[in-house]
Amino acid sequence: MHDAPLNQAMGLLGLAAPLSPQLLAVVSHGDARTEQPLLWQLSSALSELGYHVTVLDATVSETLDNTGLLQLLDYPFGHAMPGEDGPAWNVLPAALGLQSLCALGARPAHSLQRLGQAFQGNGVVVLYAGVDPLVRLLGNTDLRPLLSVSGEKSSLLTSYLALKRLLRKGRLEPTILNMMPGGQTGSAAGVAHALRECAKNFLGYELNAIRIDPAQAEAQVDAAMRRLVTRLLEHALPLQTEQAQPGLGAQRTGYREASRSH
Repeated sequence: MHDAPLNQAMGLLGLAAPLSPQLLAVVSHGDARTEQPLLWQLSSALSELGYHVTVLDATVSETLDNTGLLQLLDYPFGHAMPGEDGPAWNVLPAALGLQSLCALGARPAHSLQRLGQAFQGNGVVVLYAGVDPLVRLLGNTDLRPLLSVSGEKSSLLTSYLALKRLLRKGRLEPTILNMMPGGQTGSAAGVAHALRECAKNFLGYELNAIRIDPAQAEAQVDAAMRRLVTRLLEHALPLQTEQAQPGLGAQRTGYREASRSH
C-alpha cells in the first residue's frame, strides 16, 4: 500500500471547508398571492442551475399525516434529496419545527447547526417564514432575505413593517423585489415608490428594489429569475453540519464579528 504523498496540496485539502447546504430566506408578510408563486419560480430557477432544493414552508404546520421539519429535527438522519425520477424540489411544512428552533433560550448558532444536520448535502434550503422567526433565527448574519412587494392594497404597510423589523431588530438587509402583475403595473410601481420613500424618510435607508414584470415573455421572466437567485446565492448562509473548528469564527458560521469585552 502506497503512502499518501506529502506536499503543500495535501495541507490545502485539509483546510478546505466541507460542502454544506446553503440557506435562503423569503419573508412572508401576508401577500401569499404574490409570495407563493414566487417560491415556485425561485425553486424552478435554482433547479435549472443544478441545485437540489427544499422549501421549508413555515406558514403550514406539520401533522402526523403531513410530516416536515419538526420530524426531521427529531430524527436527524439527513434529508434525502430529490432523485432523478422525483420532483425537482420538495416543499415541507415547517411551522412547528421553526418554532422549536426559535424556542426561548435556544442559541441561534446551535439552531442553525441542527438545521444543517437535517439537510446534509450540497443543496439549497429555502425558508419561507414570517419576519419575527426569521429575525430570531437569522439576526446578525450576512444572509439577505427576499422581501417581495406587489400591487396589493396591503402590501405597502406589511412590507414596510417587515423591512423595519428586519433592519432594526435583526440587522438584516433584505433584497427587495418589486413584482408587477399584469394589468396592475401602475399600482405596483406606486407601492414600490411609496415603500422607497418611507424607508428613506423614517428608517434612513436607501432602498433599491429589483423589478420583475411577470407580464413579460416567459423567457425574459425566467432569465430575470436566474439573475435574482444568483444574487441571493451570493448572500446565502452556509449551514454547518458539524461543530465549527476553533479559530474559524464568524467567517464559517455566517455571523458578523461582534466586539466583546472581557
